[in-house]
Amino acid sequence: MRKLLLCFGLLGIFGSPVYSEPAGRPKIKTLFDYKQELGLSDEQIANMKTFLTELNGSVKASRAQISKLETEYRALISSDSTTTGQARAKLTEIADATVVMRLKDLEISRKITNAMTPEQRGKWKSIQVQVRTEQSKGK
Repeated sequence: MRKLLLCFGLLGIFGSPVYSEPAGRPKIKTLFDYKQELGLSDEQIANMKTFLTELNGSVKASRAQISKLETEYRALISSDSTTTGQARAKLTEIADATVVMRLKDLEISRKITNAMTPEQRGKWKSIQVQVRTEQSKGK
């Protein structure tokens, strides 16, 4: 899920009309904020944006499906005639849809990582450790 949040943070860089930083919170820096330090090429950035657009579409579709399944589940359990087997089947559908969404997140995360050179990956990991350390000290 952390990777998913990272990817959504990356999407915010694109100037999405729906995205805005919550009031009173500092802007979360993303991979693109460090493009100079990492030496990301225009081609790498374009590829990463394509991957994130793919993830965004997939997540939207998955969330819509999960929401529909949750609504079906609530309707199902509101009936006294629903068996636990029927409830279990619907919950399994919800779990499966969640797994698909999380696996897509992992797939895209790895595509983004693989779009970087080994040196860039090393620098990115160092930046992440530094930022997390600073965040933990600030809490």
